[in-house]
Amino acid sequence: MKYWISGGLAALALTGATALADSADEAWSPETFTLSNGMDVVVLPDHRAPVVTHMVWYKVGAADEDLGKSGIAHLFEHVMFKETDDIADGEFSSTVNRLGGQLNAFTSWDYTAYYERVAKQHLGKMMELEAERMTDLIIDEDPEGSFITERDVVKEERRQILDNNPGAVLQEQVLSQFWKGHPYEITVIGIMDEVEALSPQDGIDFYKRYYSPENAILIVAGDVTGEEVRELAEQHNGEIEPSELVDGTRNWTEVEPLTETQEITHSDPKVRQPVWYRYYNRRFDR
Repeated sequence: MKYWISGGLAALALTGATALADSADEAWSPETFTLSNGMDVVVLPDHRAPVVTHMVWYKVGAADEDLGKSGIAHLFEHVMFKETDDIADGEFSSTVNRLGGQLNAFTSWDYTAYYERVAKQHLGKMMELEAERMTDLIIDEDPEGSFITERDVVKEERRQILDNNPGAVLQEQVLSQFWKGHPYEITVIGIMDEVEALSPQDGIDFYKRYYSPENAILIVAGDVTGEEVRELAEQHNGEIEPSELVDGTRNWTEVEPLTETQEITHSDPKVRQPVWYRYYNRRFDR
């Protein structure tokens, strides 16, 4: 298909595009800074509504798990919503909900992120809550405690989301072929036997190593200014001591691309309609 435009219209279009770009640049003016303990902060002002989204991204995910400890990054996302020295079990979520906010979290191979969306006047409270669970999470051997009970929750999640889903089982098999010998070959939720064997001490070690300010990025987007966020971040996060146990490097082995086409088949009596997928293992050089 061909596109054409007269010279006068082209000039008008370019002028309009420039004006829109200038307007976008003015509206999109993020600010970044780093606290003295190494925590990076990103502020994205958006004054269209008196709300803010507060996020803490930790630079740790399933790909950082020790050999034989798969699933602990995702399990830890669950545990972070439980009990701390100053927050009772369930109080974190109930506090955000009571303030009319929303919250959630997610884990990938490369990161774990937590967020709350609230009216702007509650931003300080969100920082207080996140700082508390960054430093004073309770993990113990109590069979009714947060780590062991959430470990059982994750096991049930695996049964429902993956083991009981033929498509997910097939995708897990594909990952193991694409990323053989690399952490990406294991799904984020982990291998059932390894999840079942995770101990509270595993959780403590993981927490002390990775849940530290120098391994986190604080992002605040919404009806705020950089100055406002800096003041609150210094107040609630600035005094947290870094663990200095993680340097940001990952000792991964190089994975060679597949050299020939492979066919993987998974059958299950629950499947009523067969499904066929094609995956390409392609490396993009920059």
